[in-house]
Amino acid sequence: MASIDWKESIIKEASRPQEGRHSIIKSSIDNLNDHEFQKMNRIIDEEYNKKQKNILDKPFGEVINNTVNFFGNSVDIYYSKVLEAEFSQKLYDTENSYLDKLQTYLIVLVLFIRDEDNVIYLGIILIILSVLISFFNISRNYGQSEPITKP
Repeated sequence: MASIDWKESIIKEASRPQEGRHSIIKSSIDNLNDHEFQKMNRIIDEEYNKKQKNILDKPFGEVINNTVNFFGNSVDIYYSKVLEAEFSQKLYDTENSYLDKLQTYLIVLVLFIRDEDNVIYLGIILIILSVLISFFNISRNYGQSEPITKP
């Protein structure tokens, strides 16, 4: 019965001039658009509901391992960012060579920090370094301070 309706609709529409799209083409495109819309919504929902892994979700051993690897490979990563900054476009053209080098190394620093998880591991290294410095400062002053006396 559906095939008869299809043939009748083609005969009816063939007798008059075309007005926009053919009804069969229009319905197939509408169905395709609905399917694409549903698929797009499903992809967006999957991406939105995907739980992103942050540093607190990782095991402690993995964080320490990544920090040590970052500390060991940071020089190589930094020099690759130096090359990237030297060949990229400068923000400001300066005639002063010191300002030009300062601008290049500030760009390198920004590129280095924003790359992957470098900012997290750099922060961990700085926290460890600050704790070590505070322990050295406390141990250096221990037993050497004299009591304050009023004159």
